[in-house]
Amino acid sequence: MRSVSHQPRLYASDPGSGEESQAVRNLASIASLIGQSRLSGTIDNRAAGRNFLTRLLDFLFASARKYAPPLQKIGAAVIALIFFIYARLLALTTRLVTTGSSQWPDVLAPSVLAVWHQNAPSLLVALQARRPHPPVTIMISRDPRGDSLAMLCRMLRLRVARGDSEEGGWEALCELAREIERGGCALITADGGGPRRVAKVGAVALASATGVPLVAVSADCRPAIFERHKWDQARTPLPFGRIAIAIGQARRFPVFVDIASVEQGRLWLQDALNDSSAQAMNRLQRSER
Repeated sequence: MRSVSHQPRLYASDPGSGEESQAVRNLASIASLIGQSRLSGTIDNRAAGRNFLTRLLDFLFASARKYAPPLQKIGAAVIALIFFIYARLLALTTRLVTTGSSQWPDVLAPSVLAVWHQNAPSLLVALQARRPHPPVTIMISRDPRGDSLAMLCRMLRLRVARGDSEEGGWEALCELAREIERGGCALITADGGGPRRVAKVGAVALASATGVPLVAVSADCRPAIFERHKWDQARTPLPFGRIAIAIGQARRFPVFVDIASVEQGRLWLQDALNDSSAQAMNRLQRSER
């Protein structure tokens, strides 16, 4: 995450509570701890893993937002609508299979759900096909390309918190903490922004601050559009296929008081996501036999 110290916005009260949220105070403490260390700089490198085409698209979307905001909003809405129709088609035609500690969509509530960015398209379809009972709030980047994704997720009846490791990340985590305190689930792409499959501290920090379980969730699909040119090498499902969901074992963390504990939690999540990804792939292969 971005190097930060205590910020007033991190201490915003829960609306209507009249009191400062303990989870938000814990987040501010963890943010200060990370900001005073070298950890944020070692795992926050937005350009890593992004090829020329991806960086060019980022530049074009950013230019449109800056110089032609009405057109950019219209374009984002059109893209979101197209993907919404496609997601609905997938939800109606795709077969879901599950493995792991529980069956989808039976997730712990409240909890923090972490997923690799590569698996996010399949997981969004699974959320549309079989929605967990607790409300799910997803963290989406504030960059211009995140605008259409945020619109899509709202169309899919998910709640959205905007923020990333470059801008507004800790404020978004505070928003997620408040949703967790209301009994909901937070969904975070652990390697959002890249590099691929390198976990950042956001999901672990949120689980530590709120005291709820952190669950590694993976999704794999077949047949799929394999986007090798993208930094995350995303796999987008095709209609009339299968999606395998793997739900890993949940783990709770105490409130972090030293940077070594933060790093241990981050590495645990990274390993847990890799394990659940392998489980999802194996389950998908078994379902095709």
